[in-house]
Amino acid sequence: MKCSRGALRQTPELQLENAKLNFVALLFLLVLLPAYSHASTPGAERWSMELQETEPYDSPFVTFFHYGEKKLCFMASKHDPLRDSPNTRTLQNVLKECEPDLLILEGLPAFISESDREEFVREAEKCEENPTGWQCGELYWAIAEVKDQQVAILGAEPGPEGEMKFIAEQSNGKFGLEDFIGYDISRAIILAKRREDFGLADIPGIVAEDLEYLRLFLSGFEQYDEASYRKWLEEDVGLSYSELDNESYAPGNEEGSDLLQQMSYHSMLTRDHFMLERIRELLTDADSIFVMYGASHLATVRKALTYGSTRVVNKKYE
Repeated sequence: MKCSRGALRQTPELQLENAKLNFVALLFLLVLLPAYSHASTPGAERWSMELQETEPYDSPFVTFFHYGEKKLCFMASKHDPLRDSPNTRTLQNVLKECEPDLLILEGLPAFISESDREEFVREAEKCEENPTGWQCGELYWAIAEVKDQQVAILGAEPGPEGEMKFIAEQSNGKFGLEDFIGYDISRAIILAKRREDFGLADIPGIVAEDLEYLRLFLSGFEQYDEASYRKWLEEDVGLSYSELDNESYAPGNEEGSDLLQQMSYHSMLTRDHFMLERIRELLTDADSIFVMYGASHLATVRKALTYGSTRVVNKKYE
């Protein structure tokens, strides 16, 4: 999810550099996933359709994890970008019931801080003025709901550098820099395609914005442009712009999975373990946390979040 990138361009350079240093230590933990998965505290599971089918409801819905006096309200989002939708109405209901101290929102990297809050609020207000803009969606609707409250807005994503390194290591070097760039652009386009007013003519702008964001973190692709991406998509993946959809992006690591599906599979491993550690870290201080990620992410961390809980409640509002 890349809805937040307009705001991220305003992040101070020093903060970005510090984030890169922090990823070194965090990446070391991620590389040791096999050992981590056997630790006494459960880790994230690998996503599969079988695992997804064990979830209590179709998205959107929420699971409340209680830990004594603390609670975690995890909304399984449908990723519907419309301002008026079952997803947004569920979001509003959960926030009222949860009364969170802080929000953890899919798409926001972990290195952002409360100093970035004003910029995200401004972006949310722009989306409220123009709710059909392709960069708008659930992330900004969540921020709009709490913009006037004393609620922290945080992220749990590993960022491009950490994510790319982990994918390369997990694939034993099968995927390189060009594959990661192509993959990242593809998921930005697929997200934008969920908008009713999306047109193929919007793709060059999406590619340019995503490349600008990636170049804050990565180097070695200064000459990469939309033509480079189109060539990669058609020759290496075997898809055209019109064929990019949710199915081509769904995680898959079995025979027949296309390049995007394989990279999505490895990316999801990275993001879910990172997100789980972030939640555990923040629960030590916060009394109530709201998390909004896609339903597949809740499926992979449900077992881990249930561990140590005193009560778990699943709820669907409509």
